[in-house]
Amino acid sequence: MKLGFKNSVLVRVAALLLAVAAPALSGCDSTDFAQEQEDRQNEFKVKDDAVIQAYLTRKGITAGDGVNQYTRLSDADNNGLYLVKLSDGPVTNALITNGKQVDIKYIGRFLRETNETTVFDNSTDQRVPCGCFSVTVGAGQVIKGWDQGLLKMRKGDRKLMLIPSYLAYGQTGRGTIPGDEPLLFDMEVLEVR
Repeated sequence: MKLGFKNSVLVRVAALLLAVAAPALSGCDSTDFAQEQEDRQNEFKVKDDAVIQAYLTRKGITAGDGVNQYTRLSDADNNGLYLVKLSDGPVTNALITNGKQVDIKYIGRFLRETNETTVFDNSTDQRVPCGCFSVTVGAGQVIKGWDQGLLKMRKGDRKLMLIPSYLAYGQTGRGTIPGDEPLLFDMEVLEVR
């Protein structure tokens, strides 16, 4: 009987120790994890911006509203997205709004000097007659950078979208796109419905 009593006491002591020590052992509750993710995202916002700025500098693209000039979006949802105007559609065409179906011709490339000529995606690979890709803007069908950037375009516009990783594929990446990779898309809006 002493053995049973001893085991019972040991089990109770072990359970008490685990109950007291569990929060300390985990070292990471959901608020710690959320804060770590936010800190990491902020760190990569700075790193991605440096990669984007280096690309713009290499290509001689300056800030402004003209052709071959960039604007940097800086509102709360898309802080860090850059748009470089290549050509304008007719100003009589309205800006794209959420819920509109758009046909886009695009080429996706990396931004770093070591891989900026690498094409990782191209709308002509979609095997449709227009060589384009159709998407409903704001429906979450594409990366956040596209949903945000398309709201600054109209039918006939052609722009470069330089997208920080947090508005692209984040830290996980996708397919041949590594995690934490800022991206460039040469995009032309062919149709808006």
